Amino acid sequence: MKKIISSLSFLLVFFLSQTNVIAQDHVLWLHYFNTYKLSYRFSLDSDIGYRSDIMGFERWQYRTGLRFELTNNVHLRGGVKYLHGNTVPNELRPFQDIIINNRIGSLSITNRVRFEQQFFDNERPLNVRLRYSPSVSLPTYIGVLSVGLEPFINLNSPSGPELASNRTVFGISHNVSKNTFLTIQLIKERSFIGNENLMNNNSKLIRVRIDHTIKPLKFNRLFEKKKIR
Repeated sequence: MKKIISSLSFLLVFFLSQTNVIAQDHVLWLHYFNTYKLSYRFSLDSDIGYRSDIMGFERWQYRTGLRFELTNNVHLRGGVKYLHGNTVPNELRPFQDIIINNRIGSLSITNRVRFEQQFFDNERPLNVRLRYSPSVSLPTYIGVLSVGLEPFINLNSPSGPELASNRTVFGISHNVSKNTFLTIQLIKERSFIGNENLMNNNSKLIRVRIDHTIKPLKFNRLFEKKKIR
């Protein structure tokens, strides 16, 4: 518990050092992730998230997808996400992921490539988007420290592919129980209009993230690793 309090204090001080006041573009993001193991190779990944700021903005998101572990380091995932809120259009968003994990000593390296198809309930046209998310993490005394980037690239813009937004993510994680991790993240997000040189919005998000894995009773061979001969 002391380590968790220290981590929260560390991230809060870092957040306050980046800004002088609590402003409209500062958002609280609560996010729960659940992984339900269907077998040794397959799992059902789901999450629910809620965003809010002091100006009354609210957004909910629900996502689920089937993940397949192609190898120990390469995962494939496909699913769908639904979003709604009081100031944003409702959105249905199918997605496809390729996730590659590597390790160098204690340093963990993750690269995720995600393709999304955004369907809106208003007159906005379909948007096809690419998200690339490289990140590194390192265990320390105060928790697992992580840093990552995530550019969002619209692929079907009339003028060709264009950068829509970019995130920088700093985080601290703790294993609070056998199958549960608590992560506190500071996310700095820049949104662009037209191209990367014309800035539209600059926001900061504090995300409280819980990752929970459920492993059913292993009553059959679906959970057994195949022996290498």
